Amino acid sequence: MADESKEMLDRLELDLVALKHEYDLFLNGKRRAEPMKERKELEMKLLVGSRRTIVGNADQLRFNNLSGRYWTYANLWTRTVRDLEEGRTHRDTGGNIRRTSVEQRDPVDREHVDRVAEALLEARRACGLAGDPSDIPSIRETLYARALEISASGGGKKVEFVVSVEGGKPKVKAVLS
Repeated sequence: MADESKEMLDRLELDLVALKHEYDLFLNGKRRAEPMKERKELEMKLLVGSRRTIVGNADQLRFNNLSGRYWTYANLWTRTVRDLEEGRTHRDTGGNIRRTSVEQRDPVDREHVDRVAEALLEARRACGLAGDPSDIPSIRETLYARALEISASGGGKKVEFVVSVEGGKPKVKAVLS
């Protein structure tokens, strides 16, 4: 029984090394298609192996290590292929994957932030809340920082803010454009 577990683990390890090599070939442009068939086969072997009873602690630890390595690689491969498909990375003339350089641009116009800060101050006053003109610089910085976060999570799109009064309180909503 122990020899059978060791043989299974040896085969799994060899299959993982072979699959990693196939993905390396694919990601370096030497293989045309993603090795999905091989990946599914290894995934099924790991699933079957997880259902089996492995007697020795060392063998169980080795299986868990192999399984963890596979899932780490699988997540990396999935992210890399998704980045290729969505245009965040591209292949250079040698077939190697490179990050696509995106020109940095402001997520929001500074003039827009100024207008929104003043509109928020006016909305506060209209609601009977404290609204001191000395608050405008901190409001501007807060809005700009928030625009950076929203733009980054929204794929670099421009951010526009809208000031409204809801329930007697001023609200600022961000809209991606």
